[in-house]
Amino acid sequence: MLGRSILLCLLCAAALSCKDDTFQFVFQAIIVDGDDGNPVAGTDADTLRIEIAQGALPVREFEFPISDGEFDAEIELASLSSLTRLRIEMEGPTTDLITAPPGFVPSASEGFLRVVAGAPSSCTAVSFNTMEAPRADFGMVSSGTFALAVGGTAADDEQVEFFDELEWDSRLFDADFSLSFLGATRAATVGEGQILVLPTDAAPFIFNMLDASDRITQVVLHSGAGPESALVSVPGLGAMVIGGEAGGAARAGVSLVELDGVVTSLQLSEPRSGAVAAALGEDVLVVGGDAEGTAEILLAGSTVGQPIDGVMDGVRNGGLLVGDGESRALLIGGADADGAVRQDTLRFDGCPGSCVSSAGPLWSTARLRAIIPEYSALIIGGEDSQSVEEARWSGDTVAIEPVVEMVLPRASAGAIVYESGAFVVAGGENGGVVLDDFEFCVPAALTPL
Repeated sequence: MLGRSILLCLLCAAALSCKDDTFQFVFQAIIVDGDDGNPVAGTDADTLRIEIAQGALPVREFEFPISDGEFDAEIELASLSSLTRLRIEMEGPTTDLITAPPGFVPSASEGFLRVVAGAPSSCTAVSFNTMEAPRADFGMVSSGTFALAVGGTAADDEQVEFFDELEWDSRLFDADFSLSFLGATRAATVGEGQILVLPTDAAPFIFNMLDASDRITQVVLHSGAGPESALVSVPGLGAMVIGGEAGGAARAGVSLVELDGVVTSLQLSEPRSGAVAAALGEDVLVVGGDAEGTAEILLAGSTVGQPIDGVMDGVRNGGLLVGDGESRALLIGGADADGAVRQDTLRFDGCPGSCVSSAGPLWSTARLRAIIPEYSALIIGGEDSQSVEEARWSGDTVAIEPVVEMVLPRASAGAIVYESGAFVVAGGENGGVVLDDFEFCVPAALTPL
């Protein structure tokens, strides 16, 4: 060990005894601040706490002393092939820093991990790494310990890059994909390693994060599929592109994109342009996209959407639908027919069996161009906004509660959320300037292992 406070070393012997140096594997982990420096230098931090979980083994907890910003930490891994999760805290009388990387398999990594630490309920600007291009209105989706960043409204030749979540490094793929400018782009997970990319200015395609020999597969979707369609990942099924517009008319087509580019055609109960959607299990709730603001649900195994009685929300352009992934959702934001941002919300409960709607809580900080990361209930940024909030359900109630304030306002940014609740925000637009930087944010507490 080097005796540096930013070095965490993990040792194992490939599931054998770590006393046998022949099989010893050293996994280096460093804890940094947003400038890639020692986060506890000059602080009164005196204790490093680490929780580690590997596969189904019991969670182990360790404590190491911190002295003058330095510590030595060695942990023996129980397995190199098990999913490994870490929670890290560095604390003292007036210091409290927490962090967690995404879950990873040591043998499938490069043997190096860099994690950014931050105070609870805070975001940290990261200066040591930026995206390869400024991006706003772009697709950002996690795949294992990598995230795809694709497209965006800023003119640039670098249309596709990936973010290494373990090493905290964003870079281009080795291959030249010769993609034309994609424009505003969205992305959604189809299945393991496969991501559907839905650009505004180019044809849709599946990007394969795992197979370097077959990165891009073009897909043919229904007429009208594009920027006015809803896009949602449906775990276990694929990604769904819903409705849209062609020839100035709303369309009722739905394309379910499965692995390897297989497309199944479905149908809405009525044409919708600008609708929003959320996956509730394998069923998909679809709201709006018509003047009346009606809603329907696409049931798994059914080819036609089923209208939900009693929903008349009116015009809500640019709204967001936050789901709990199971049976509930909350429709927020958007602009009415006169362009005014709506603060009223609409909740859905008991879906799909007895899906009913009712008035939800007031969204007092309503804004346009906020984003909801995939598989998340976070509401991030928006026009001139640094806010990150979360839709939280508790029993029969739902509330929109503050989580953190970002360092910069970010509209139409990208984001990925780790299992721990920590998350990364990338790019976006601030005052007309398209950004290329990252922030690392942590909630008040990390999800326990």
